[in-house]
Amino acid sequence: MKYIYSTMSSDNDIVFYADGASKNQKVKTGKVTINGKANVANKRTFITPKGALTTLDDKEYDLIKENSSFKKWVEKGFIKVETKQADADEVASKDMTKKDKSAQKSKDDYKNLKAEIVEEK
Repeated sequence: MKYIYSTMSSDNDIVFYADGASKNQKVKTGKVTINGKANVANKRTFITPKGALTTLDDKEYDLIKENSSFKKWVEKGFIKVETKQADADEVASKDMTKKDKSAQKSKDDYKNLKAEIVEEK
C-alpha cells in the first residue's frame, strides 16, 4: 500500500492506453486519480486543507511511478510517496512545495502587494 500526498489544487488523472485494432487506434485500459483540492476551500465548511491524500495499492503505484507527469510532480515537490498513512496537512506542511499556481489566494498572498486589505466588520 502506498500513500500519495499532494499539494496540488485539482485532481489529476493518469490514463493508460494500449494499441487498438488499427495502427492509429488507442484503447483506454485504466486510470489512476491523484486527489487534489489542497489549498482550495471546502464550499460547505470553508476549511482549506494544505494537503490531500490518495491511497493506492502496489499494483496501481507500479503503473504510475514511471509516468513522466507523476515523476515531474514528485521532483517539483507537489507529490510525496510514503508507506505509512499520516495526516495530509501535516505531511504537506513539512517539506513539500506549499501550493501550485492554481491555489486560491489567501491574505498572506496579498501582504507583499501594495494593496489595502479591507475586512468586513
